[in-house]
Amino acid sequence: MNAISAKARAAGVVGAGGAGFPTHVKLAAEAEIYLVNGAECEPLLKVDQQLATKYADLLVRGLELAMQAVGAREGIIALKAKYAEAIEALTPRLRAGMRIHILKDVYPAGDEVITIWMATGRRVPPAGLPRDVGVAVNNVLTLINLARAVDEDQPVTTRTLTVTGAVAQPVTVTVPLGVSLREVLAQAGGESVQSAAYIDGGPMMGKLVSSLDAPVTKTTGGLIVLPE
Repeated sequence: MNAISAKARAAGVVGAGGAGFPTHVKLAAEAEIYLVNGAECEPLLKVDQQLATKYADLLVRGLELAMQAVGAREGIIALKAKYAEAIEALTPRLRAGMRIHILKDVYPAGDEVITIWMATGRRVPPAGLPRDVGVAVNNVLTLINLARAVDEDQPVTTRTLTVTGAVAQPVTVTVPLGVSLREVLAQAGGESVQSAAYIDGGPMMGKLVSSLDAPVTKTTGGLIVLPE
């Protein structure tokens, strides 16, 4: 385990895209390319594109650290063209060996291997892993958390998520881990329908919420309210 990987482990950095895979494991391996999956394919969710705009410096720093850890020669930030503000913020901050790849505006079923193929031309074999083709992948928030962990010794204690759908005011919020989904919903002014159902995550790959007393975790990407 290298020093950057150790910092990630101590700070509790995990994949914020939904799977929650320990980031320090990826940083302890080797890869030729480090890919930032900023596709945010789920309809309605806005987290990664907004964070990439607001914290462009931290994202680029996180990518730089990740590249150093795995020995990557290239860092790619994959974004859709419609994320114009993020592209504008990131472009002048890119460092040597980094580039932005513009993705098609499609939904690849949450499958990172499709994003790898589109951004690098490399195909992960069936039942394989990105590392099998020399690629490591993290999403935007994960690498922002990495930058904070390494440069500020800041553990992961908050989560940024989108609250949208049948709510009074759709919003993206950053809240402490462990607060209830009910408290998060209140930040959007509550439901705008009398009988509602709730999805944790996106409408395509998310899961139904059985109780709004459930806590926000490191992998909670969104709270979507829909008519029941």
